[in-house]
Amino acid sequence: AITLPDVNLLNNEIHSLSMSGKGVSDHQCPISESFYNPPKCKQILQNMVEPLSKLLGIDLDFAYCYARLYLPGEVLEPHTDRESCEISATMTLGYHGNMVWPIYMGEHSEDTKGHKVNIGIGDMLMYHGKELRHWRDPFNGVWQTQLFLHFIDRNGPYAEHAQDKIEVPPT
Repeated sequence: AITLPDVNLLNNEIHSLSMSGKGVSDHQCPISESFYNPPKCKQILQNMVEPLSKLLGIDLDFAYCYARLYLPGEVLEPHTDRESCEISATMTLGYHGNMVWPIYMGEHSEDTKGHKVNIGIGDMLMYHGKELRHWRDPFNGVWQTQLFLHFIDRNGPYAEHAQDKIEVPPT
């Protein structure tokens, strides 16, 4: 389990990386700052493999984690994720504003209506990132820190994406 002190530690890591100029802009959310495999977040990702494997009844391996510090005006367009995101989780680490920024989850890759989900601080929503369309409407808060944990089924069609490595622009 991830405790509230763990969640606060992760949130602080992302904000510290941001203040140190380590965040990058990505094509999906260019207003916000993104972080590929932040060290403390990656440790949580690795620690979750065994308990989630037992819970889901799937032999998982980790792919990668990604954190984003969402900033005002950001929009997350409807999309599905790449192969390394076969089984994904999103966790709210913190926010400043009137309320948590909801995510919309479709029932399949073509769903444009979706279901609105509010993920509280320390809560985690698991989903099939490659299969389910997901998005967020324009962000009106001050900031929201979100952690994305991505796993693959070791015996599934995307097993070669275990311990994913992508080229990340230097910061």
